[in-house]
Amino acid sequence: MVAASGQRAVAKALIVGGGPAGDAVAAGLRDAGFDGEVVLVGAEPEPPYERPHLSKGYLLGTVPDQRLGLRPAEQYRELGIEVRQGERVIDLGVERRTAVLESGRAISWDVLCIATGSSARSLPGLDRALYLRELPDALVLRGILDGGGALDVIGAGFIGCEVAAAAIQKGCKVRVHEALAQPLLRVLGDELGNYLAREHRAHGVDLRLNVSALPKMDGPVLAGVGSEPRTHLAESAGLVVDRGIVVDGLGRTSAPNVFAAGDVTRFDCPPFEMRVRVEHFQTAQRQGFAVGRVMAGATEPYNEVPWFWSDQYDLNMQYVGAGLPWDQIAARGHLGRPPFTVFYLQQGRLVAAAGINDHHTIARTRRVMQARAAVTPDQLADPAFDLRRLLR
Repeated sequence: MVAASGQRAVAKALIVGGGPAGDAVAAGLRDAGFDGEVVLVGAEPEPPYERPHLSKGYLLGTVPDQRLGLRPAEQYRELGIEVRQGERVIDLGVERRTAVLESGRAISWDVLCIATGSSARSLPGLDRALYLRELPDALVLRGILDGGGALDVIGAGFIGCEVAAAAIQKGCKVRVHEALAQPLLRVLGDELGNYLAREHRAHGVDLRLNVSALPKMDGPVLAGVGSEPRTHLAESAGLVVDRGIVVDGLGRTSAPNVFAAGDVTRFDCPPFEMRVRVEHFQTAQRQGFAVGRVMAGATEPYNEVPWFWSDQYDLNMQYVGAGLPWDQIAARGHLGRPPFTVFYLQQGRLVAAAGINDHHTIARTRRVMQARAAVTPDQLADPAFDLRRLLR
C-alpha cells in the first residue's frame, strides 16, 4: 500500500481461508512488494496443502502426507506471513475493519481477502455418507480403500470417478450411482462421457446410470455430488453474492478494501467476456496470486483461461475452459483411442477442450483460447493443422 507521500505505508492484510487461494494471495502480496503485516487464518489445523491429491495419489499411497503441503513451513516465516491454523473467522468486521474469531479474539485489518473456498453439497437422508473435501476425509477414505472391501459412490463427477478409479486399483468392489445418462455429462457431453463409462466398466466398476432412487447400501458410502461456495461470511457482511462472491477482474468485492479469491468467487473472465465460478486448484492458485498482487497495489487483472486435470487409471484428462454451454463439438484423433481431444464450440467460438493423454494439444488449445484467436471446427479436427499457426 502506498501513502500519498510516496513512502510505503505500514498496513495489515488479513486473508480468511487457508486453502490454495489464500496461500496464493499471501504470496502475491509479497511478490508485489507489500511490506506490511500479512495474517493468514485457516479453519483447518493443517497448513495450506494441495487438495487435488486427496482423490488421486493420496488414496493410492503414491503421494505421502509430507508431499501435500503447498510450501515448507519455513517459507512462510521467510515471507513474513503469520499463519494461524485451526482458527475460524465468524465475522469479517467490514465496517470497523476488525474481524472476530470463533475464540472471541479480534484481528484488525486494512485490507481483507475472503478465500473460504467451497463445501461439499450434502445429500439429505444419508447422514453416514462420507464427503471428500479436506484431509481428514481423505484419511478416513484411504483407510476404507486399504481394507479392500466394498464402496458405494454416489455421483459420477470428477470426485466420484477419481475415487472409483483409486478404489478399484486398491482391490475394492465399487458401485457408482449417477442420476444422469453418462459420467460428467454436463461438462464433457454424451460422447466423451460414454467413453469414460466404458473405461470404468472395463476396469470393474459397477456403474449405474439414470438412477432415480438409490438402493440399500450397507457398507461405506462416498457422496460426490458437487460443491457450494462458502459465502456465509460475505452474506453476513452485506457483500454482493450471486452463486459465489461477485468480484471484478481485480478480485474486488462490493465493499472497499475487501477482496475475494478462489472457489468462493464468481469473477470476470476476459477470455470468455463473462463472469464465471471455477472450482479447481489451478484457478484458485493463479487467480489468488493475481488478487494478492492487486491488494499490494498492482493493476493487472486475472486474465487466464481456466485449466485443470483429472487422473483415472492410466488416463490423464486435461480440460481447458469453464464448463460453459456448447452447441457443437469436434474431435482430434479417434475419440475413444487415446491420445485424442474433444473441442466444444458455442456459435462457432471455441469455449472448451478436453484431452485424454493429449497434453500437447491441450497446451496449444489453451494458448489459442487465451489469445481469443478464431479457429474453425475443421482446423480443430485436423491433426495435420498446427494450432500454433493461429498465434502468429
